[in-house]
Amino acid sequence: MNLTRKRQKGARSLSLAPASLALMSMLMLASGCGAKNDAPANASAANNGGVVDSSQGVSPDSVGDPVAEATPSPDKAGTAPKEEPTTQSQEQKGSGTYNGLADGHSVEITTDTDTVVFQAATDQIKTLQDIETGEKVDFTYIVKELDTDSSGKVQQRWITSIQKSS
Repeated sequence: MNLTRKRQKGARSLSLAPASLALMSMLMLASGCGAKNDAPANASAANNGGVVDSSQGVSPDSVGDPVAEATPSPDKAGTAPKEEPTTQSQEQKGSGTYNGLADGHSVEITTDTDTVVFQAATDQIKTLQDIETGEKVDFTYIVKELDTDSSGKVQQRWITSIQKSS
């Protein structure tokens, strides 16, 4: 049983490849010749100096209080930038159990009352490499009180010296 047929001479072979190729070429040509729009997506921002008005169609009742627009002001010559006001306490002494570094600049120590995280300068971090986790330590620290815009005052405890207990 022969399942293949031989083509008769003069009969044409139907193939979808040329028709598909022609159709795809026409579609690509048509999509490339569409309307050209060179305007940026945020054209209003380009015309308004970079400010985009996103409140179109929003009533004042549907949102909170309006926010003042930020406008840069030129710095005056000879004025230094304002630093955050900081209040610093006198040195205080403490002792406890060294728990290790909380991160690259913070030390965790368990005292008699609580576990406290202290900020540490680079030279104190180098000193802490000689102290094992769980060892008793004596330390001195200061408390800095920082004024912040959002949450009022924040207290930071800073290690000034630390050593193994004797």
